[in-house]
Amino acid sequence: MDGKRKCFTFIWKIKNFRSSFHRIIYFDSPIFFVHEIDRSKWNCRCYWCSEIDTDIYDDATPTFLACTLCREYSEYSDGPVKVELDYELSFLTGDGSVIHSELFRNKAYIKDYEDGDSSLRAEVFDMFVDKDHLFLPDDTLTVRCRMWKSQGTMSESVRCTVATRFNSECTSFDGVIGTFSSLKTKSKNSMCIKPTDKELPFTSMNLLISDNGELCIQIMPCEYFNTKFMHKLEVFILDVFKNKVKSCDGEIYDNPPFYIPLTFSMKRLIRNKERYLPDDVLTLQCKFTNSVCSIEPEKIDDMVYDYDCEDIQAAVTNARNTSSSSPSGKELEKIEDMSYDCEDMQAAITNATNTNSSIEHHTKSLTTLMDDLISFFSEGILYDTKLKTFTETFPAHSVVLSARSPVFKSMFATDMREKTKGCIDIEDLDANTVRQMLLFMYKDTLDDLYYEGAKSLYFAADKYNIVSLRHKCSKFLKQELQHSNCCEVLLLADKHQDIDLKTSVQDYIEKNDEAILSSDEWKDLEENHSRLTIEILRTLYMKNRKT
Repeated sequence: MDGKRKCFTFIWKIKNFRSSFHRIIYFDSPIFFVHEIDRSKWNCRCYWCSEIDTDIYDDATPTFLACTLCREYSEYSDGPVKVELDYELSFLTGDGSVIHSELFRNKAYIKDYEDGDSSLRAEVFDMFVDKDHLFLPDDTLTVRCRMWKSQGTMSESVRCTVATRFNSECTSFDGVIGTFSSLKTKSKNSMCIKPTDKELPFTSMNLLISDNGELCIQIMPCEYFNTKFMHKLEVFILDVFKNKVKSCDGEIYDNPPFYIPLTFSMKRLIRNKERYLPDDVLTLQCKFTNSVCSIEPEKIDDMVYDYDCEDIQAAVTNARNTSSSSPSGKELEKIEDMSYDCEDMQAAITNATNTNSSIEHHTKSLTTLMDDLISFFSEGILYDTKLKTFTETFPAHSVVLSARSPVFKSMFATDMREKTKGCIDIEDLDANTVRQMLLFMYKDTLDDLYYEGAKSLYFAADKYNIVSLRHKCSKFLKQELQHSNCCEVLLLADKHQDIDLKTSVQDYIEKNDEAILSSDEWKDLEENHSRLTIEILRTLYMKNRKT
């Protein structure tokens, strides 16, 4: 395929995407302008549908999300009545890899036209359950549209990016239950809610204990609570050090009352009561996100056009040719596999299939050391130790752990309990975090990183002194700084004495001081970590004074 083929690329990031589920029939991207395709205007449209061929205005429970390309029309719009083009619609992961893609050739568009038959579709179950870590990292869906001329070529590649979000309101509060150890199984226990300056969207909140000691939150919402839209509840256990330990992450869009199961059992809490039950009191910090859905998501960033930019596919090809041993080579390969040459796309697809088949046959027996190590890990071959979380146990190789982490090296080099036992108990990390940490230790790359996962991996990297992993997580957190999370990242950096990350957050706060210093997150930080907020304000004051 010709990697230098010029195209127009539109990338649309939709934040708080889960808020759109269930009752928003369709929503459109901001309009974008394609100068080289007859000065035409376009937008992407997403809509929920029940079956493959169901009309877009069907109000049944959706099973698919569809995405189409629409041509805009107004009395002031430029361009001819009819244009012809080739285009590709894709859903992307957080790192830009393609999850699912559809290619459409020689499509004719008149003004104010949407080709409903040419759509990209994804199953709701895949998006929200089975592959949510790919489709919705940090609750953000990424749609890409690439456009080419059907006849001729463009003079330059252009990339346009925009981010929108569905609005939501967040309410945080603490729920307390005393004399926890004396509670009975098969019981319903009312939670005492600490006062908050915001009106809470429910009338009661209870902790249910099953006959086998499993815990569940029961919520009875207020009358004005809108069950048409998806809502989110995050529950954290506050330990003796006031650290937040996530215990559930539930979504609500059914009929009340709502039931949210916790990952911690009664037995587990009592077994670790010195940490989780100070004075035999269980404190749960709840973050309730109430969707405020509208037909259109709000644009949060200005639309950016990058003209005469290097073609993405050419950059990928060059990177692979010049650095075939790059750790990210496999990720680049994913992007290349989803590319098409618009002059003769069908031939390109056929040739690529034949070529890939022969290459695969030729290289099937060729593996790298990294491939072999990953195979040993994934298949559990010749392992000599285990990493055990509350929900899953991972076989591993002490020599790999020791090479990557001085903490593990110390465990195995001395007669510590972990060496004798042949198993390392990890109670402060969830199974997914341990899995990602191990994969990084074996292959030195991170896949499908998202904000919450990066925080957990950062904690793991600091705990086991995996410097390169901590650096990658820190870099990712810097890139993901927002008004709503910068206080959390600041606290993380301060707790782990990461001066570089802390300075980056401090600079971000300085640039957005008015919005951040008046936010609820900053007020919570002032109340619970006054020393840190005083330090930041003092630093900002002294810095501004010098200037």
